[in-house]
Amino acid sequence: MADILKGIAKRPFSGMTRHGSRHEYLICELWKRGCRPSIDSHGNIWVEKGSGRKTVLFSSHIDVDRSVRNMSFGYVDGTGRKSAIGVLDNSAGCYINLLLAQQGPKKGRAIYVFSASEEVFRGNPRKYCQSAREVVRELRKRGIKPALCVAIDVTHPKLRKKQEKMDWDKKEHEIFDMNDKTHCYIDGYSRRDARKLGISLVKRFGDSTIGARRFSGEDEAHVYSKLCPSFAFGPVVFGRFDRPNQVMPLMHLRTAVRFLRWMKV
Repeated sequence: MADILKGIAKRPFSGMTRHGSRHEYLICELWKRGCRPSIDSHGNIWVEKGSGRKTVLFSSHIDVDRSVRNMSFGYVDGTGRKSAIGVLDNSAGCYINLLLAQQGPKKGRAIYVFSASEEVFRGNPRKYCQSAREVVRELRKRGIKPALCVAIDVTHPKLRKKQEKMDWDKKEHEIFDMNDKTHCYIDGYSRRDARKLGISLVKRFGDSTIGARRFSGEDEAHVYSKLCPSFAFGPVVFGRFDRPNQVMPLMHLRTAVRFLRWMKV
């Protein structure tokens, strides 16, 4: 596990130019694990496995925030837990998606997408999450309407106030509960059916370290919601996502993988 996560996290990729060694690394790792990846005209990587009418889409963005230049990565032992430190947005999501693609779905069909551009054009709702929009167009072109889309991405710990009441200019510890023990969250939903499904999945899984909350934005899950129910899911990571040295306890990563492998839609 450590070598693959490190291999992804230390390699850059630009969502603007759609170039960087992370792209080729992921393709090679997918081939090694029995997948047959294809690359569309926009540079998004696709893997399809299984068969049947019901399709679930798992998507993780490859690109790194443009303000991040230091791609250093390592592991530290804290008080009873080991953590990864580096650029985890969204190397952690890509790693999880890689493991899911390797195993494939237990039943039905699954599509695993490694999207090339989420981080650029953050201030432009029409262009932000550009690759997710490309994926939606391609799915519609192929006549595929997934039962669910899951945007696999790292997420923040518990908010100290409701999203709409938060002063986002405050320091990180004033915005988020840095003592949050939750491993993963389902969030990012903008449709009632997605909220209902997300809460139901968390209850059925029966693990108190996984939560469901209302915390959304103009991200990939929001784009996919134009097609079908969708939400974001991923491990809690501490630190600024536009800076290096983000911290993720590895138990958060393991919980995320366990939940997504179990997930019954």
